[in-house]
Amino acid sequence: MKRRFLSILMSSAILAAALAGCSKAPASTATEGTVPASTAETSGEAESTSSAQASGEKKTVQFWHCMSGTNGDLISQMVSDFNSSQNEVEVVATFQGSYAEAAAKAEQAIFAGNAPDILQVAQDNVGRLAVNGAFADLLPHMQKDGVDDKDFVDAFVNDAYYDGQLVVIPFGRSAQLLHINKTVLDEMGCKVPTTWAELKEVANKCTVVENGETKRYGLSVPFDQWEFFGLIQQAGGEFFNEDKTGLGCLEDGSAKEAFSFMKDLQDSGALYYNDPANDQDNQMFTSGMAAMSINSSGAITSRLKTVGDSFEYVVAPLVKGKIESMPTGGSGFGILSSSKEPEAAWKFMKWFIEDEKGGLAFVIGSGYLPFTKTMAESEAIQQLWKESDNYKIAYDALQYGDDSYRIANLTPVIAEFRTCIQAIMLDNQDIDQSLKTFSDSVDIILNE
Repeated sequence: MKRRFLSILMSSAILAAALAGCSKAPASTATEGTVPASTAETSGEAESTSSAQASGEKKTVQFWHCMSGTNGDLISQMVSDFNSSQNEVEVVATFQGSYAEAAAKAEQAIFAGNAPDILQVAQDNVGRLAVNGAFADLLPHMQKDGVDDKDFVDAFVNDAYYDGQLVVIPFGRSAQLLHINKTVLDEMGCKVPTTWAELKEVANKCTVVENGETKRYGLSVPFDQWEFFGLIQQAGGEFFNEDKTGLGCLEDGSAKEAFSFMKDLQDSGALYYNDPANDQDNQMFTSGMAAMSINSSGAITSRLKTVGDSFEYVVAPLVKGKIESMPTGGSGFGILSSSKEPEAAWKFMKWFIEDEKGGLAFVIGSGYLPFTKTMAESEAIQQLWKESDNYKIAYDALQYGDDSYRIANLTPVIAEFRTCIQAIMLDNQDIDQSLKTFSDSVDIILNE
């Protein structure tokens, strides 16, 4: 186990500077075993909690999260509302940096024996923690309190189970969308694209070049593996092969097809592919420098405020290749199996799921998507959807969600994938050779 944690920590260090999570929401920055608590332990915690209630002492729960800015403020307000709503549990929320940084810190804390009770974690990182038994199973808590796990939106919990256990619940979850300056498309006589071919045509038509200088790009895409996971799926491929020992997307040709599509757009001058050291995707879209952008639904709220009345801003599902598909994004949160206060931690999580000042308030304030079907049907969400179709379009796009690439050992694979993306999209290296180098590296990772 010790060797395993050290290996993961090395991978974490590689990714900590590069990964801030899949979600690109400007306000905040954009799979799989546990050891459940025994019945005796659960009973002991209940007795301890009753004793604390009798003596007037609150149980303290440490909650590590990854949200800053507006979303961090929402978490602070949410925790304050919970703490003032009852006299049994005091939650202490602590910002721990990006998703990758928080996961790395959690692994170190688990190893050192001083981990928090609750951890917010990017969905891409759930498996790497769960495989080592880091998370407690939430299903016994839910069954005891009558919380139905079938009420969670399917697309947001398919990657939340490990070995039959529910290890995290949705926290801030998102869909990948096409963000569109419809004013520009209307001026150019273009309809909202629905296929790869239409996206290429519209992007090229909306690109403006004057005296050799690009005044407007048809499409801006942030530097991230997330977009390429989606393109590979749209090309009809699977990122990993069936037994997870290699890259299925190289075997079926979908990776080359995805990169070739993007390079064609880039070579024509229609695509601005952002550098990871200076990602300007949000600014380019909101300023009108890009007619379209592929980004998270978590960016909708901020972009609506920034764009204002300067142009008509709409979103649409990702365009169709051979099929319609997209990876979901965002994070979940779970109780660590090392928690000394699992019952108290669950009390906060249950409140988050059910109370309007919990998850619902966070969703409305942040722009993330409803994570339960009950929440989606609530009056507050229905009103939000009436005020802006963009949120409803994002929610409906979840029918195309596919996160089958999220394996337990995904973290080091992502590091190599980002190196491959950089080589092809920014360093103009040969696609075939770059994919071969990537494949060789992944073979070592998956079969060591």
